[in-house]
Amino acid sequence: MTDNNKKCTILVVDDDATQLLLIAQILHGDKNYSVITSQSGTDALRLAELQSPQIIISDYYMPGLDGIQLCKKIKEHPILREGMFILLTAATGVDDKVKGLDSGADEFISKPIFPEELLSRVRASFRTVKLQEDLKAEKKKLAETNIILEESYSGVLNLLTLLIGIHVPGAVKRAEQAQKIIDWVGKKLSLAPEEQQLLTSAAALHEIGKIAIFDAQPEEKKAFHEPQERMQYPLAGESLLSKIPKLHDVTVLIRHQMENFDGSGYPDKLMGEEIPVGARVLRAINFIEHNSDKFQTKDSLLNALKKVRGSILDPVITQLVEEFFLVVEEKDWLIGKRAVGVNDLIPGMKLAADLSTGSGTKLLTKDTVMSLHHIERIISHHQFDPIVASIYIYE
Repeated sequence: MTDNNKKCTILVVDDDATQLLLIAQILHGDKNYSVITSQSGTDALRLAELQSPQIIISDYYMPGLDGIQLCKKIKEHPILREGMFILLTAATGVDDKVKGLDSGADEFISKPIFPEELLSRVRASFRTVKLQEDLKAEKKKLAETNIILEESYSGVLNLLTLLIGIHVPGAVKRAEQAQKIIDWVGKKLSLAPEEQQLLTSAAALHEIGKIAIFDAQPEEKKAFHEPQERMQYPLAGESLLSKIPKLHDVTVLIRHQMENFDGSGYPDKLMGEEIPVGARVLRAINFIEHNSDKFQTKDSLLNALKKVRGSILDPVITQLVEEFFLVVEEKDWLIGKRAVGVNDLIPGMKLAADLSTGSGTKLLTKDTVMSLHHIERIISHHQFDPIVASIYIYE
């Protein structure tokens, strides 16, 4: 009960009028209970729908709709099923009790009825009902709080993104590109929704540190290429976001977005798996953004990514980013080709792109016509060095 002064409504059902009166009198002795009665299972069901009792006490054996059948209907009801159902029975057999439990009964009271036992069982059921209703109220309150927090989080995120767009030239366009890459990589890595959301937020804010640098040097508000400035803005971004508790996890990714896979990065020289996976994805995005003036063609970009695979960039992330630019950014590339998985390979298929493992080991080159030996080799490597990108073949 969410209201401690509210009485608990108890429906008592028994075709024996004397037994019904006895139970009602016992329960009326407690001011916390409001008791209603019925001598028929069918009438009891209609009464329950009108009164919504928190506890139903029903005789096991009754003509027409008996206690077991009534219990099943109550437990199948979208509203009434949350109440407690107690079966009264003179039966002592295990089978009868199992049948009652299978119907959804929460408690049993044996006949003949002893007042103290009845009241004790009802009090226990009452406590359970109160606990369930309190939990339901707390769950509702938590859901409402989460909505407020999500709206607040989105509001803060949108405001900061707007500020970045105003202060950092080209940031909006780069953020859109980063989001596309993150959506692709996240799906390929099967990131959990919360991980994907975290990375999405970090991508939207990854350039926020540039605000501090540009504002400190307004006369140089132009291309952001100086190596020293590149090293400064992750920490500047961390400093700007560190006062916002909701963005703590995002701030971690912002700090480590310039860490290199081989440990030569900044600021903490983390290496390999020490670097959060989200930060490794951001590092690939940063590499592309900082060298965009050098990538006049898609091939020049792909070649540059290959050169830093395993040194600056995580080999797995690099492959997925390469695949993104090959397949997503150049939609015509897929014409006459299709993606297949390792287990879909059959002899005679012709590769439409080089095939490499997650570590970057090239297994086969483009235009290779696969034989059974090739497929066995691919499957063997896949066991210890998984192929993370799709395998593309000609139709």
